[in-house]
Amino acid sequence: MKDSIKIGTVNLQNNKVNRNGGLREDGIDTSKLVAQHIEEEQYDILGTQELTRNFVNNITSNLVKYKLYGNYRYGSSLLAKKIPFINDFNENNNIITKDEVIEEKTEMLPWIPNNPKDLVISISKASIMPRIVTITITKNETMGVICSINTHLDYQIPSIQKRQLKFLKQLIKKYSKEYPVILTGDFNMELGTEYFDSFNDELKNMGLKRVEVNEKTNADKFENKTAIDHIFIPNDWKVINSGVKDIPYVTDHKEVYAEVKKNK
Repeated sequence: MKDSIKIGTVNLQNNKVNRNGGLREDGIDTSKLVAQHIEEEQYDILGTQELTRNFVNNITSNLVKYKLYGNYRYGSSLLAKKIPFINDFNENNNIITKDEVIEEKTEMLPWIPNNPKDLVISISKASIMPRIVTITITKNETMGVICSINTHLDYQIPSIQKRQLKFLKQLIKKYSKEYPVILTGDFNMELGTEYFDSFNDELKNMGLKRVEVNEKTNADKFENKTAIDHIFIPNDWKVINSGVKDIPYVTDHKEVYAEVKKNK
């Protein structure tokens, strides 16, 4: 039996091709590329962001060993499926795993501005939208029962980002009483952001450390100079190998990965 597991996080980019199922004009099927990549990399736990319904359905149909877990930001109602604008941006943060899932849950993060100035900015920047977090409790033959928390945070309003980070800390505090916790996601924040640095420090005190992958993970057109996609693992786990990978044709983000094991 192996003594390590592989964790990853990747924003799979909600663009026109992917939300229509993944078939490009040149015949490349991005849903097949994603499925093949997951199977080849042999992830134990992969957190994803910006997956929409058609893309999820086609990725799922191409996967053999893995299943996707988590609900959508606007839910799964008929209304959410029938209104084109809502359906196009009805993203989820699916956790993908081949392990036995004991429990899964999707919760809403704070996302509505709490002052008029931020409300105006969020509307003008088109950033106002529900943000969610996906939680799974899985049984892994190497590491035992694990709680995975995967999310995608606001990208415009610092006051909302701070509230979302606070919500994540509350979740971690709750689940870490029973399980080792893994946190993955597109945080839309990099090291050097004061409140994200504080979040890192507080998590260390709560038993979680950030995997030190600092290479820029989003497209060059954005101003970030280092990673905005992050993995956090228990303090007493050891990182054997970590880094970033490209998934050509699919996304403008790099995938972050880490192979980890328990310290003896």
